[in-house]
Amino acid sequence: MRAVLVAIGSHGDVVPFVALAERLLAAGHEVVLVTHRSLLPAGGQGVELVGIDSDPSTLLAGPAARSLRRGDLRGLYRARALFADYLLSAGGPTADSLDGADVVVASTFAMTAVAAARDHQVPVVRAHLWPEPSRLDGPMPLLPYSWLLPGAVRRSARSVQRRGEPLLAGFERRRSGRRMRVMPTRSEGFLTTDLGSLYAYSPALVPAEVCAPAHGQAGPAARATVTGWWTPRAGGLSAQTRRLLDDPGPPWLFVGFGSMPSLQPGRLLPLVEGICRAHGLRAVVQLGSTAAVPSAPAPPGSPVRLIGPEPHDALLPRMALAVHHGGAGTTGAVCRAGIPSVVVPHMADQFYWAHRLHALGVAPVGLPSAALRAPAVAVPMLPRLVARALSPRTVARARALGDRVREEDGVGAAVRWLEDVVGRA
Repeated sequence: MRAVLVAIGSHGDVVPFVALAERLLAAGHEVVLVTHRSLLPAGGQGVELVGIDSDPSTLLAGPAARSLRRGDLRGLYRARALFADYLLSAGGPTADSLDGADVVVASTFAMTAVAAARDHQVPVVRAHLWPEPSRLDGPMPLLPYSWLLPGAVRRSARSVQRRGEPLLAGFERRRSGRRMRVMPTRSEGFLTTDLGSLYAYSPALVPAEVCAPAHGQAGPAARATVTGWWTPRAGGLSAQTRRLLDDPGPPWLFVGFGSMPSLQPGRLLPLVEGICRAHGLRAVVQLGSTAAVPSAPAPPGSPVRLIGPEPHDALLPRMALAVHHGGAGTTGAVCRAGIPSVVVPHMADQFYWAHRLHALGVAPVGLPSAALRAPAVAVPMLPRLVARALSPRTVARARALGDRVREEDGVGAAVRWLEDVVGRA
């Protein structure tokens, strides 16, 4: 099987596709990975790598992402061209990679890659890192707090979303009588698929029935499989960080917000230091998932240390608690580590994962990132949330969840599913 994997999104959105590429290659398949040039893995180790020119860090730092974080619909409308350019960037590189392809595995936002595959008559599988149910009444992780809405309101909102998804990848204006209508240039949306959909998160966090089809629903969009998380091969900690963590002392707290633009160090580090002093902890702080921040000596007496990029599956088991943004990948790594969380969601599905961790009793209620920027809220609230997360009951639940999910082989399940489904196509 020759599989073309297309991943559009942040660093955390791309890592699971790297893991899938590695396992498909190990199973004897040919693999092409199409993703942002800035996020291509070094070397590739047998995987054919194809770069996309769009840069997620630029989008996340720009007006489009700021509007999304603030729920500013007018700002999102003004920034629609930025989103369209970002999504359109995957179409050409995907089309150039389809010779001999047996399947395209496309991430949620890779609609133009889906269009390219269909133009070349290559079957498509969709891969999502959060629930995208085909039912209208399912949760809407990309719309914060939508799962709290009444079912009728949620169905209406989901219907509007489904109609609007194709517009993200390009539209044109057409006159109809006296009215000017905005029409999508293609019909592909988040769920467009030929063979079915894979959901790369643990069924322990979101029951499989959440993405099950409605009664009587049929067709490719109704074929949904929750595999478990797609985790890359475990890497080790850098020698510098390993020495730091081996130093005897109080338990360690992890603080990191992935690719999300967050507080400047001058504002974040005093907050973390206050938490450490209140609860007898030390802290490691990651200022960015790809930022080259070396392990740094702290001021005399400070319990806080800065570290650079480290594999979460090696780092987090050494922690007592994680304060994080609730990205899908980080959420999975924290759960596998068996430690509690304090979630500070910034945008999109992060609010949903904060909600699910709280519902499972392994985290207190999430603290939106806007509150983190308000000292009058963050200074008293964060230590309280940390105290709740470190309660014996929460710690025990987190440990039990870790024991439950740690042995899941989500990427292996995805490989087996693809071999079966593509083999029968």
